[in-house]
Amino acid sequence: MPTFVSFFIILLVAVIFSQLFSRMRIPWVVALIVGGIFIGPSGLGLFQFDATIDFLAQIGLVFLMFMAGLESKFSDTKNIQSKIILTTLLVGLVPAIVGLGVGYYFKSEWPAAILIGIIFMSSAIALLIPQFQSQKIIGTDLGKIIVNSVIVMDAASLILLSLFLQITNDSFSAWNLLFYPLILTILAVMMFIIPKIRWLTFEENYPEEQDLFEKELRFVILILIGFVVFFELVGLHAIIAGFFAGLILSQSMKSRILKAKLHAIGYGFFVPVFFVVVGASTDISIFWGGENFQSLFLVLSIIICLVLSKFASGFLSGKLGGLKAKESFFLGFAVIPQLSTSLAVAFLGFGQGIIDRDILSSVVALTIVTSILAPIAVGFIGKRLPEQQLITEQ
Repeated sequence: MPTFVSFFIILLVAVIFSQLFSRMRIPWVVALIVGGIFIGPSGLGLFQFDATIDFLAQIGLVFLMFMAGLESKFSDTKNIQSKIILTTLLVGLVPAIVGLGVGYYFKSEWPAAILIGIIFMSSAIALLIPQFQSQKIIGTDLGKIIVNSVIVMDAASLILLSLFLQITNDSFSAWNLLFYPLILTILAVMMFIIPKIRWLTFEENYPEEQDLFEKELRFVILILIGFVVFFELVGLHAIIAGFFAGLILSQSMKSRILKAKLHAIGYGFFVPVFFVVVGASTDISIFWGGENFQSLFLVLSIIICLVLSKFASGFLSGKLGGLKAKESFFLGFAVIPQLSTSLAVAFLGFGQGIIDRDILSSVVALTIVTSILAPIAVGFIGKRLPEQQLITEQ
């Protein structure tokens, strides 16, 4: 199938399903994922993957995290840093311990158990960013607590994965002890230098409405792609690159016009491609295709244990951090979704023989369930939060 045909089908599904589901008051993200399932191998089989579509989907994921970074200023989190730390620790450690126990119970092998623990530790906050934007939660204290804690947690899980693979491959050395502090130092330097470069390149009173060739927009996208290239070269995930690029530029980017342009490019083009491809990548036959009861029991155990451990730890961190009941419920559901990081870890572990096909299939089923459950729950609870808590800070 020609690439343009696949691309047309993706955009057509994104338009039709988003309009159809909006009238049913079902979250936009869920609509796109269901649309992807509808045209994918589990549905009508109208969609075929190729390198170009996969590349566009990856850009969509990076754009999601970039926009989250733009709205998540660490300088605005001084009053809630303790809540962010508490949420990060509880929502990261509790599910990781549960995942470790589940993995060892079923496989009795520590490498597989550790990998499942790392999967349980991660969360797919990218799935919920569009809803946070539409519900005006992204700029509130609650939104900052969730986004920042999950990003730190995801970064920690990817670092643990990197160290784990190096240890299991007998490639761990003294260099690894210096690698991550060096990366943090480079990021700190970039955080200082990039705003200066932008200030030297564009005047403070730069007439954006007269910028017919979008020079400043092109500069911002250059910085974003540069971060992705740098992170991939050092072996870290592009998701983190997108977030840090947005975080660094958020300190100097004051233009609402420029942010609107970035939002239009991301949510109008790349992001819908990502979510439709996610749906098309899922195989819903995993729910009834198990070869025996043991396989089905493994799938259900992993899904139930992750959902319960994530929700309980999120809710508990909210209550201990002084949040109200509805906010704590919102936080609990917001940390549930699993997607790209979980799939990346699972496929990597499967490729290296650390986990078997049953575990891989269970993780795929996990991403399907949580990617649909969490947006629906977050959308439902978000509408019931007090309006004064949904005012985006300027």
